[in-house]
Amino acid sequence: MVEGAAAEVIVEAADEETVERAAEDLANLDPICAAVHCGCMGLPQELVDHIMERLHDDLRALKACSLTCKSMFASTRHLIHQTLYLTLRNNRGVPTHHPGRGHSDTELRFLSFMGKRGFLQYTRQVHFHMGHVFAPDFLLPHLGQLQSLDRVHSFTIEACDALLWQSHHDTIFTHFYPTLTSLTLHRPLSHYRYVLQFALQFPNLQNLCIEHPAGSEWIRPGLITPATIDVPPPLRGHFRLVGVGVVRWPTKFSYELPSGINFRSVELQGVPRNQGQKIVRACAGTLEDLAIMLCGDGTHRVSCSSHCAS
Repeated sequence: MVEGAAAEVIVEAADEETVERAAEDLANLDPICAAVHCGCMGLPQELVDHIMERLHDDLRALKACSLTCKSMFASTRHLIHQTLYLTLRNNRGVPTHHPGRGHSDTELRFLSFMGKRGFLQYTRQVHFHMGHVFAPDFLLPHLGQLQSLDRVHSFTIEACDALLWQSHHDTIFTHFYPTLTSLTLHRPLSHYRYVLQFALQFPNLQNLCIEHPAGSEWIRPGLITPATIDVPPPLRGHFRLVGVGVVRWPTKFSYELPSGINFRSVELQGVPRNQGQKIVRACAGTLEDLAIMLCGDGTHRVSCSSHCAS
């Protein structure tokens, strides 16, 4: 009986020890905490990056994910700030200590706001729409912040007065030259030769879009002869010309395009037929896709071989 009682005590002690160990394992949260802080619930950072890339065009979702954990914050930061909108709305949303009208610090205070927080290093696309003419005097006071935008590949400008940029292009946009491949000029104000000169000074430009040029300024001869561009860029991507049909068409525009252009696709909207043909023929050797939109007649898209435009 004594031996049996001793055996029962040993078994009970063993059971209690097992229960205590199990309780300790359940109460030990260190492995869980480590898993949470190692990526996202233990996921490799590369996988988290891939998941966030799938949400690249959903800004609201990216912002929500960035507040979830450090791993997601690191994966979403460059996606949230990849596009910089220099607009009146964003500019007015930044408080200023200089309420005086015309103060240089208030003109583009949103750009300064982003630069001071280190966000400009993530910018890949810039949209400029401040409600007034895009001119050098407006940007020169902010040259330091502009030079931080050294990885931009797409630039959209509203109301660009290209004539004013003849002697300032290199000063302000030199840091854009290595990476900029896409340029959109919406409602350019100058003579078409100045507009082309402004665009073709970007040496790696591939895609060019000119939208709704202003009528009188588009056809008015300039007072200064545009500088000659010795080596134009190999415009080998997409060319889009929109809204020119509403103004008197400059008959020599198509001849101003550099020889040897290699556009793979051309989109023309509101362009007179004879001028459209000249533009298409200029890139006949590489043209793969042609889209023509006639006023009120819808869009006609033609898929063609490399020699179909000839």
